[in-house]
Amino acid sequence: MATDAGPDTGPPVVVYCGHMFNAGSDEEAALAVRIAEALDRLGARVGFGPLACGADILVAEALLARGGELNVVLPFAEEDFVAESVLCGGEAWLARYRACRDAAASVHFATPGAYVGDDNQFAYNTRLAMGLAALRAQQIEVEAVQVAVISDKFRSLSKTGLAGTLADIGMWQALGRETVTIPAGPVPRDLVFPPHPPIAGGTRREIRSILFADYKGFSRLGERELPLFMAEVMGRIGAVLGEFGDHVEFRNTWGDAIYAVVDTPRVAARLALALQQRLEDLPLALIPPGGEAGMRIGVHYGPIWQGTDRITGNRIWYGGEVNRTARIEPVTPVGGVYCTESFAAALLIDQCDECRFISVGHKPLAKEFGEIELYRLEGI
Repeated sequence: MATDAGPDTGPPVVVYCGHMFNAGSDEEAALAVRIAEALDRLGARVGFGPLACGADILVAEALLARGGELNVVLPFAEEDFVAESVLCGGEAWLARYRACRDAAASVHFATPGAYVGDDNQFAYNTRLAMGLAALRAQQIEVEAVQVAVISDKFRSLSKTGLAGTLADIGMWQALGRETVTIPAGPVPRDLVFPPHPPIAGGTRREIRSILFADYKGFSRLGERELPLFMAEVMGRIGAVLGEFGDHVEFRNTWGDAIYAVVDTPRVAARLALALQQRLEDLPLALIPPGGEAGMRIGVHYGPIWQGTDRITGNRIWYGGEVNRTARIEPVTPVGGVYCTESFAAALLIDQCDECRFISVGHKPLAKEFGEIELYRLEGI
């Protein structure tokens, strides 16, 4: 594939990936030259990606050496990432990792939690890095290009795995986007990973879109209005959820709150906007005198646990990313839909052309759950 971003645009934004390998290789210097030459041909000045030992760190060092902007994207807690993806290639990588991280313009964490031995955490990080690169490229009106460092012996293997360099290439090219490959050469890959206990109880992790909503003003409704609320608010919500069929993989409600798990970001965005549209003309009896009332919706995208509720025996979806989503809707304006940067990035990778998102800046989440950048979701 061509490596030119096109005559009508500036240098592309790079999202990078590559195989890990051991420190101290005689082949490393030649690979570093090939990486620098590839970035020179692209004219790349902005890059997004992780900092695993081997290819990631070499690309990051090359970006910094040319005065570029490095944006680090890590899949989980830094201590766990260092143990899993940096030290596995040798202690010599640690100082270089720290130097790149300290020089980075930004450091994003796909999730702030621990590594749980789940490849979904790496796959989710890849999608986030791709989405952030696509988002930056959109903002400055250039292309986003993938730079992948790959060993010759891996070129013929499947690109359909859940995580890893080949899976990253397959995911990016499935979007119709350009990949620039750089041969790694015969670098040593005698990696030593820490042990991980198996996940117990038949529980597994999946990457899904998460939606939380509640009705501001519900606590001020009287007994007389509650049947009307159930019919006009919850009834309409139930109808909308039903219209999306099996795309809604899980739904739950308590009081005025709604929690749903949706298969893709594009469908989740359509669902959230459809809910607000269906609730635009509620009966005046559901709006308390002198008060504001209406639905607030927060959406997020991330890896969550799927298992069995030990009390009810029903299927359940849970985890830190679910908790994060629940803290978004309380800071969302009535009638609005707010989403996370992760969700916005996922929409770009999902090639959604039915909605747009506009940054509303960094907002403190409810219940002291931290401060994150949020986006207002709108239909087109």
